[in-house]
Amino acid sequence: MNVVERSGDTVLRLAGPWTTTVHRYLDYLRMAGVTWAPRPLAIEGDRERLSFIDGDVPVYPLPDWVWQERVLTDGAKRLRQLHDASIGFPLDDAVWQSRAKVPSEVICHNDFAPHNLAFDEGALVGAIDFDMCSPGPRLWDIAYFATRAVPLTGETPAAAPGMDQARHRVALILAAYGSDATWNDVIRVAIIRLYDLAEMSRQKAAELGKPHLFDEADFYERDAVFLSALRD
Repeated sequence: MNVVERSGDTVLRLAGPWTTTVHRYLDYLRMAGVTWAPRPLAIEGDRERLSFIDGDVPVYPLPDWVWQERVLTDGAKRLRQLHDASIGFPLDDAVWQSRAKVPSEVICHNDFAPHNLAFDEGALVGAIDFDMCSPGPRLWDIAYFATRAVPLTGETPAAAPGMDQARHRVALILAAYGSDATWNDVIRVAIIRLYDLAEMSRQKAAELGKPHLFDEADFYERDAVFLSALRD
């Protein structure tokens, strides 16, 4: 949804009122030991400049290797590191593009999924697109990562594991993250997350003049209805 341009070893993106907060957050992550997120370099007029993350970012249709269990466990461990590193981040005068959620346990990425992760020969080496981050519960990110990486969708993508493996793959994510959440917890929040994403997509479709986002919103809602039948 952004306009992105690579410039050498940096990336230029459209900035917004939230960019100063996101840059403070990225600096905070680096101080806390997260070296695999982009470094904020500058705000230049209406654009921000960030360091370039060197790696392969899978795009849709996702390649077969994305469905390896290693992606689930490595992703969950990185997500836990990201969440833990955000503890203590000052919220005074913070401005977020995405609404804050309760309980605000950590700073959520809000789009932590394979399409925003960088890999090197299958090994996860970084994450990108932090502009939607905001305070929220850990499970908000965990459930969305599961939705995209398990996957938890009504239509199984080509080469992706079927729903008969979904519980096992969700359990791998929860164990690697170190969460005591249950299958029902993940499904419940995944449903809410999909409805939230549908609402945001319709707003962006109107704001940005991108009508295809209306179709994506309908797709998210169909997945939410599908998941509602999977709860115990």
